[in-house]
Amino acid sequence: MLIHTRISGHVDVPLEPALAFLGDFQNLPLWHVSVIAVKDVVGTQLEVGSTATLVLKGSGGLVDDHVEVIEAEPLRMSKQVGRGPLNFTSTMRYTPVGRGYDWVWEQENEWPDGLPGVFGDEAFMGRFMEQVLRHSAENARLMLEAMVPVAV
Repeated sequence: MLIHTRISGHVDVPLEPALAFLGDFQNLPLWHVSVIAVKDVVGTQLEVGSTATLVLKGSGGLVDDHVEVIEAEPLRMSKQVGRGPLNFTSTMRYTPVGRGYDWVWEQENEWPDGLPGVFGDEAFMGRFMEQVLRHSAENARLMLEAMVPVAV
């Protein structure tokens, strides 16, 4: 089953320091609710060809997914694919606005057939993925706004 999710928002922090934090694979477990750990990192989430292994929460326990950055435009966008038990394509777009930036996060998850219980229901999984991304994005926003000084 293919689930497409799109969310957007605003962060009141300058884009460059925000991306310095968000672009570091090692910081993912700090804000992304599905990422437990990161290993085998080569590069950043902002450089084409960079890779990492994400340890994710799965319906059957922890799973490893290999991630590769396949497209990037400095200070504008980053696109990555994940391959493993969960296949996904995730695209982040950034637009400077005022003292901060607007963002759009689009993700397509390819869930395997035969998942147990509600995880096999397409409507539930659409709502579930939207909640996962919204919660993760809110965590990132809160952390960034607490960590990065903003000129008044």
